[in-house]
Amino acid sequence: MTRTRVLIVDDDRAHLETTRELLEDEGYEVLLQAGPFGATERIMVTRPDVVLLDVNMPALSGQTLLPILKAREQTRDTPVVFLSSNDEEMLRSLARRHGAAGWACKGDLPGLRRALVRAVAERAPRRPGVAERGEP
Repeated sequence: MTRTRVLIVDDDRAHLETTRELLEDEGYEVLLQAGPFGATERIMVTRPDVVLLDVNMPALSGQTLLPILKAREQTRDTPVVFLSSNDEEMLRSLARRHGAAGWACKGDLPGLRRALVRAVAERAPRRPGVAERGEP
């Protein structure tokens, strides 16, 4: 069974390392991108299953980078989960407004788990003839 590959894009080195450790302990394959510049290329080269994108990066914020990712054919189908220390309601609103696959507050491991599982599940191709839960 292959592990889910997660790319974390954050300008905070300490947070990159902490989140990497948490996710690796959960069984994820984790890649790190220190800051937004080069993230698009990194996504195209590494083909992660999901990207955790920090919203609050001063030079190029997550909500500014997401439309760039969605505009490129090579990155538009990669689910992006917004990650931030912002208030959860504000983060949820940003994610919905910008079309992110989900959101999670920094340090909230259960919330991060849920967001990753949802984002990966939404990306997975449906098998023909297999109904989703709750479908006829």
